Amino acid sequence: MKAENIEIGTSGWRFDDWAGVFYPFRVSKDRWLEYYSARFNVGELNSTYYRLPSATTINAIEKRTPDHFRIFVKLHADATHERKDPDSSVNSLLSSLKPLRDSGRLLGVLAQFPASFKYSGENLRYLLHLRALTNEIRLCAEFRDRSWDSDSTRGIMRSENITWVVPDEPQLPNLLTPELFTTSDIIYVRLHGRNARNWYHPEAGDRYDYDYSQEEMTEWGKRLIDFKEEISGGYLFFNNCHLGQAVKNATWLFQWIRDRRKKDDKETEKNDFTLSSD
Repeated sequence: MKAENIEIGTSGWRFDDWAGVFYPFRVSKDRWLEYYSARFNVGELNSTYYRLPSATTINAIEKRTPDHFRIFVKLHADATHERKDPDSSVNSLLSSLKPLRDSGRLLGVLAQFPASFKYSGENLRYLLHLRALTNEIRLCAEFRDRSWDSDSTRGIMRSENITWVVPDEPQLPNLLTPELFTTSDIIYVRLHGRNARNWYHPEAGDRYDYDYSQEEMTEWGKRLIDFKEEISGGYLFFNNCHLGQAVKNATWLFQWIRDRRKKDDKETEKNDFTLSSD
């Protein structure tokens, strides 16, 4: 994949502990989105998992971000965790997202399922029902149980154009491995950190308390660039938001990708061809 087709961002942008770490103290909280979107081209709207947004909230996002800014929006917990009456929740969310859809800012909606959502015929039918509800809007599915990772499931998701979300997380029993593949025309990666000690033990601390090393981030950058399938783009989001680690890591990898892009452009201009990523 060309470096120019890779976008880096974070899973949300409104965190109090980012003040002084990413956001200058002179920038008020109600201007954080403008500050973030001036530095990143993509983001995830995660607050919609906890509460459905008002039309005012979505209109403000559309008005306060540059034209090139793009967003994935997380489905409410009613649709992914409670799963009793998803129709009302999903329809309400999609209706509120109209300004983002009309402006071309909406990349898709994210269904992040809990570890208890294991593969079964019933749960597969539920996933396909969500796909029907989202209609022409891209549905991206992130699983937390390895039972979903099979050739059969991947084939069904390809046929239904559901985007498989690749998670980077601790390699613990039943969690998915961070194998890079796609079931649609994009790659979607979410980096949660590798804090195995805290993952199932909240009393030990935040499970997302993890600072990726430069070597770990470079590995992901190279994996995306070396991906050979023909796709329209790749998106990688840091969800290790504890103490601003996500935005620090995203800034570093964004710059790494940016430098790689400039290097490729310079080599193309100088030699009249683009060197491979090897």
